[in-house]
Amino acid sequence: MNTDMSMVPPAIAPRLMATITEPEPVVAIRILAAACLDQSSSLRLRLPEVKQLFARFIAAIMRERTDALEAIASSVEKQINALSSRPFTPRQVRRILGITNQERLFWTRDGRLHQTGTILNNQRGQKFRVPVYCAERIGWLSQNPDIIAAWRDEDARLLTQEGLSDADLSS
Repeated sequence: MNTDMSMVPPAIAPRLMATITEPEPVVAIRILAAACLDQSSSLRLRLPEVKQLFARFIAAIMRERTDALEAIASSVEKQINALSSRPFTPRQVRRILGITNQERLFWTRDGRLHQTGTILNNQRGQKFRVPVYCAERIGWLSQNPDIIAAWRDEDARLLTQEGLSDADLSS
């Protein structure tokens, strides 16, 4: 199984600053943003947030506040790196992979989906822990839907061999 997972391009800030000297800096920044998205599947899954980060930098260039551009470029780089490694919640995993909650639970229990930890969620004054999953692994799985299909086929084969029901698998 190929486990070559995507990484974020190193040193985005210097590349952002170099785009300022380009004849068309906005075009150069869009090309850089596309390169970041091509290199990191977890960033592609967070496309609206990535677009928003680069839009802020483009807006700063348009205002021509060159004294603040380096700080903004550094901030964009930190935020891009944080976004690329931020884990996904169960709801996001279900949406991204197109799986059911029962599949997520079953595959987590049998080790096919690996939790990377938990986060503390505070809802209506009650705190509870929510499991989270590795962004790179989920991004890689989203690009390899044949793996999910193989897992489903394996589960269906086990069900028919053992005469189990879906409810038996989820318990």
